[in-house]
Amino acid sequence: MAAKKGHQSQWSWLNSCLLVVMVGMIFYCSWLNNKIVARGYQLNDLRKEEKNLIEEKDKLQAELATLKRPQNLARLARLLGLKEPRPGHKMVLP
Repeated sequence: MAAKKGHQSQWSWLNSCLLVVMVGMIFYCSWLNNKIVARGYQLNDLRKEEKNLIEEKDKLQAELATLKRPQNLARLARLLGLKEPRPGHKMVLP
């Protein structure tokens, strides 16, 4: 009987260790899954932000192109009181 009792205590110790390892693995997998889901939400938020920034960049580029049109520059110059330079006053920069 003593041999059976020693053998039985080894199995219960082994079962206890396996149980602890399995519980640890369950906690680790749950933690890892939580991290993956959180990163997915972060990635989704960053993609939305990227889309918004691209749209804003496109709008700003369109506005810049409109403002650089010669008709707009001439109109703004008149609003600021600027006039065409007289002959000989033009200077071309390299």
